[in-house]
Amino acid sequence: MRNKRMWQRAGMSALCIVLALVLISMIFVTAYAKHYLDVLAGGDEHNYTLSSDDWATATETADPDFTGPSLDHTDVTVDTMPTIPERHDSSEMVNIMLIGEDRRPGESRQRSDSMILCSFNLKTNTLTMISFLRDTYVILPGIGGNKLNAAYQYGGPAKLAETLAVNFGVHVDASVMVDFDGFRKVIDLLGGVDINLTEREVRYLSGGGFADIGVRFDDLVVGMNHLDGEKALAYSRIRKLDMDAYRAQRQRTVLTALINAYKSKDIGTMFSVATQILDAKLVTTDMTSQEIIGYIGQLFPLLSTITIQNQQIPAAGSYTEATVGSYPDCKVADMELNRDILKKILWNE
Repeated sequence: MRNKRMWQRAGMSALCIVLALVLISMIFVTAYAKHYLDVLAGGDEHNYTLSSDDWATATETADPDFTGPSLDHTDVTVDTMPTIPERHDSSEMVNIMLIGEDRRPGESRQRSDSMILCSFNLKTNTLTMISFLRDTYVILPGIGGNKLNAAYQYGGPAKLAETLAVNFGVHVDASVMVDFDGFRKVIDLLGGVDINLTEREVRYLSGGGFADIGVRFDDLVVGMNHLDGEKALAYSRIRKLDMDAYRAQRQRTVLTALINAYKSKDIGTMFSVATQILDAKLVTTDMTSQEIIGYIGQLFPLLSTITIQNQQIPAAGSYTEATVGSYPDCKVADMELNRDILKKILWNE
């Protein structure tokens, strides 16, 4: 049961990759395809609050190999923003949160396993992808201390956006959600992805790193590899090889490779891919059809020449790991330092 759960949870690590398709569809699906926009859009239905019974029984499995200290909630002080900064000028910046949800069929909303903020700077023609690490210990407004990934489970993308604003001063304009059904099919539909593998990654993937679920690849080499859906999923699932920060980086690596591979495709190809993805209902969003069309106009000019940069929050060296209360494996961060890092990479302040 534990291995099954780890497989399902780890599989969600790759879901941010599927979300790249949302960026593609937002850019290439126009008002002509309003039917597909309506399929994608979901409005406020994602933002319901989890019932008290569901919230009370929401649990997660601790990593048995975790050896960090155990702290009480009273031992940890999280300094939230004294005042929330004003929302940025939407003509200069658009922030879209990509959310991979750890949900199995028949379950209510679960924790967000992958959270990548795609920040489009329209003035500098830059896309900054920021992985917010799921185990970061934060204050959930109106609830109290918990892991960042619990915000989405409790109140959907609206609660996650509120939590990011209160803790980090970051405003989210829109969110896109996906679960992991159909991941392999989507990557294969896109023709696979080119990824540069390290020696350790090749050894892990080809040497039985996933032997417990029967996944093993013997045709990988050190250097550039063309990965199909199954291999891309396995690459993004790597957990035991190194720390969570590297796992988040792998997610952004695949997302970047997909964007780079498709940003020069002709509009006919892009429209065909987008409509197939939307027909399969692989993604949903809290945006309305009109909002999606509005973002098309803003983001379309960026695609062919956009520069992509990466960051994780909390940044390396800015946090310690501990079990806080009943929440295992938390990242207790220097919040002020991370807010300063965000100001620098997003606004050059």
